[in-house]
Amino acid sequence: MRKLVAVFALAAFSAGCVTTDRARFMPGPGQTELTRDGRPAVSSAAKNSLALMRTKNRDVQQRSRVPFVVAFQNRSSAPINFNVRDVEVIQTVPGQGDQPIEVITFEKLEQEERTRQVVGAILLGVAAGANAAAAARAGHFRTNTTIYTPRGTYFGTTTGYSPALAAAASANAAAQNNLMISQAVEQGQANMARLENEYVKDHTILPGEWYGGTLAIEAPISGSDEAPKTYQMRIRVGPDVHTFRISQEPNKT
Repeated sequence: MRKLVAVFALAAFSAGCVTTDRARFMPGPGQTELTRDGRPAVSSAAKNSLALMRTKNRDVQQRSRVPFVVAFQNRSSAPINFNVRDVEVIQTVPGQGDQPIEVITFEKLEQEERTRQVVGAILLGVAAGANAAAAARAGHFRTNTTIYTPRGTYFGTTTGYSPALAAAASANAAAQNNLMISQAVEQGQANMARLENEYVKDHTILPGEWYGGTLAIEAPISGSDEAPKTYQMRIRVGPDVHTFRISQEPNKT
């Protein structure tokens, strides 16, 4: 009976564990709370620009980077600039005051991807070398023979080398290595293209033009996974500053 109670207690504890957050916007003056494709969103209207922001994912993994989707329209008659360095995120931490949160630039993401590809290339080289070494050994063979005679049983070992077997193994290893390298290069190029197309970068927005993409920040400070995290994101678009207040709260559903 005690074991059964312990099992139910463990199940209840596991069900109550929080692993994700859900972000919501707290609109201020000139802003409207929206829902876009089932995700929380907000619009912000200023004199020269209109800004839209929504969460990229419905849920955010705790203690991980937080991605948002942003879009800006130039409502003025002259070009205006958006620069990622002008995005500022400040978190209000109880007992610690205001703390800055790093905005992840495209250049940083690009460098991280290049580092991952270098590490992957090293591991790929190790795997390719292991394939080649195994193929080089494949031509050698060793067989054990048992011979029965009226005088007794004898055991013999035969060793040799088969050029045909070695050539077949080498060809197979080369094909496997070429496939691994080709797949790694294609995946690396796809990852770079995704970053290039997905994340916002410095951009001059022409009159009437829309510009947008993904904007990510580092994980907010959290002393407890159960505690909500509140922060402000200030985005400068030309002469306008759009301030978004965001609350990231534990998702217990």
